[in-house]
Amino acid sequence: MTGANRSALVIHEAIGAGARPDEDDTLDQVRYVSAALQESGWTVSVLAADLDLAAVRQEILRQNPTLVFNLVESLGGDGRLIHFVPALLQSSRIRFTGSGADAIYVSSQKRLAKKLMRANGIPTPADFGPGEAYFGENISWIIKSVWEHASLGLDDGCVVNSLPAARKRFRACKAQHGGEWFAEQYIDGREFNLSLIEVNGRPELLPIAEMTFVDYPTGKPRIVGYAAKWDRTAPEYTATQRVFGKLPAAELDVLRNVALHCWTTFGLRGYARVDIRMDKKGKPWVLEINTNPCLTPDSGFVAAVTSSGRSYKQLIDLITFATDRVI
Repeated sequence: MTGANRSALVIHEAIGAGARPDEDDTLDQVRYVSAALQESGWTVSVLAADLDLAAVRQEILRQNPTLVFNLVESLGGDGRLIHFVPALLQSSRIRFTGSGADAIYVSSQKRLAKKLMRANGIPTPADFGPGEAYFGENISWIIKSVWEHASLGLDDGCVVNSLPAARKRFRACKAQHGGEWFAEQYIDGREFNLSLIEVNGRPELLPIAEMTFVDYPTGKPRIVGYAAKWDRTAPEYTATQRVFGKLPAAELDVLRNVALHCWTTFGLRGYARVDIRMDKKGKPWVLEINTNPCLTPDSGFVAAVTSSGRSYKQLIDLITFATDRVI
């Protein structure tokens, strides 16, 4: 995408008073992305999207940008609406960064994503929801939000070992956070973040990050919970560390193949991150697919980009260049 008078509209969810740290983080992304776009010669404007989609569409059409840089992760505080703005942009035939509305919807609805994975031979842990049949003895489960990301609701109490405990946790999470919740089999093993970026129309796997849990007490679940990501005063914030190490060729091939399989199966575009746990037998299990991973300089995705030898500006250039192929 070349030429003069390039205009980029950076769009994000409107953030209200009393927002959570993960929601406020969106505004940091807006600042860094906008600065990188301006450094590359774009004229940049910013739009905070709310539930009045007709007004959002009218403003986008009024500005008529060359492209929209999509940072919307929810609307009105509801992750179930993450795909609404991309769908609006597609129906208006406006170029935008990242994956399309269908890929965002299917990957963000975690249980639906798991069904698609299983149908395409991608290993993902077993799961069940409230009111559904419980199966398996001596299995640990992790209670997760169906829609919300950013590890919302994940703390030490989210790992349970029985059906009564799972049901109790379902009720507690529903009461505290609202939304839908489910139980996923907890895989006791190593956790990897596989970041992918589109380069010349093809996904490139960036250096793989392993999440390590330094000096975690015995019995403490080894998970990247909400405190580990967002609470700078919590012990988990510093004890959960990202490491870019050299993996054995066999492990690297297994992880790469699974991540690329996810990219093609879900029809991803631009950039994404696949989170995988590898059990003690070396089998990978896909936990989640994130079509819009955080783009602040201290995020895991940007750390992978930096580890590949690229600058933040080069990352944003690659993301915007990928929009040239699709309307």
